[in-house]
Amino acid sequence: MTSRRIVISGIGIVSPAGIGLEPYWKAVLAADSKIEPCQTAAPDAEPLNGYGRIPDFKPEDFILQRKQLKVMSREIQLAVAASGLALQNAGFKPEAQESWRCGISLGAGVLNTDLDEISAGIRAALDENGEFSLNRFGREGIRALFPLWFLKYLPNMPACHVAIAHGFRGPSNTLTTSAAAGAQAIGEACRVIRRGDADLMLAGGTDSKINPIAISRFRLLGLLSSRSEFSAKAYCPFDERHDGLFLGEGSGFLVLEEHGHAVKRGAKIYGEILGYGDSSDFNPDPRAAQDYTGKRLAMTRALEESQLDSGDIDFILANGSGVPQEDDQEALAIHSLFESHFGELCVTGVKPITGHGVYASGGIEIAAGLLALRDGVIPPLANFERPAPACDLPIVKGKGRQSSARSFLFNSFGFGGQNACLAVRR
Repeated sequence: MTSRRIVISGIGIVSPAGIGLEPYWKAVLAADSKIEPCQTAAPDAEPLNGYGRIPDFKPEDFILQRKQLKVMSREIQLAVAASGLALQNAGFKPEAQESWRCGISLGAGVLNTDLDEISAGIRAALDENGEFSLNRFGREGIRALFPLWFLKYLPNMPACHVAIAHGFRGPSNTLTTSAAAGAQAIGEACRVIRRGDADLMLAGGTDSKINPIAISRFRLLGLLSSRSEFSAKAYCPFDERHDGLFLGEGSGFLVLEEHGHAVKRGAKIYGEILGYGDSSDFNPDPRAAQDYTGKRLAMTRALEESQLDSGDIDFILANGSGVPQEDDQEALAIHSLFESHFGELCVTGVKPITGHGVYASGGIEIAAGLLALRDGVIPPLANFERPAPACDLPIVKGKGRQSSARSFLFNSFGFGGQNACLAVRR
């Protein structure tokens, strides 16, 4: 392992706050939630809770070869758009660089099929009684689908399309570790650069969980907010009212560069990644009894690699999923490491703004910490009023707090027990 330094020279975001970095940051600073009520197909359908939907996203604005759209799921489209915005923000011109020294590290999972697209195959697989037959689906249903249907929904396809779009020929990796994937993709990209296998990496995540299949899956897992009536303030991590999450969609990418490479081309620098820690919870079920040691271990490893002490951290950009057990676990982990520094520490989070982006969350959310360093203001945690009993943390509430912060920790935790933490310095 070399001592190569890794800096962040570009940020690209497509989120429910809009297209680009500044609309997202404006919404985060104002604690302006972009979660809206779900629209159901029938007026008498069971009410769904809200979600974060990207307004007016037009893939044609970012994907020049229109025929590629036929093999691009929404997650792929979002990734190509956000990665392009990140390179643009970094002032990076791929044709001026060695393509084999540029790579991709991306968080992406099971890409959810559109019901309209798979319905023809399902109809063809119904037996004489109108019941679905798996055997018939294998014989006849598959033939009714678009021939390249499967290529739209493989988890590694977003990274493939990003590489094609920008001509990157260096290392390419896809992580499928639930909501920790985006942050882990950033951490793993740092290791690729540090060991000398690339000079520049696009790293982040992409996801869209606002379709019926994804919403049904999260409801069956018991992770969604159970409120029957929608309220813009219902998504409230760490608050005494927290009762689950609200899903969202989007994509977020960082341009990570070796420090000398960025300086040589005159890039602006948002921050430097000093440390990365990951771990697995000893308790894999977020609904089971609390066990915060896995989350503490991820933070501890990030601090150790960064060679920072807990007292050196100015604020924590928390995972804050809104699932009560997860919030409690994270709060207990923060208490165990930072309680003696609560007088100087701030804690915040951003999921109430966009909804939970799952695989996209790491790439989108870390931008809020970087912009807090840039502008000298720590954003508030939207919808936070009174802490849940186990979540008595020094949370920024109401409005942003002016700060000369130099460093922060970013937590991003998955639903299956995967944990990732990044230590970042101005």
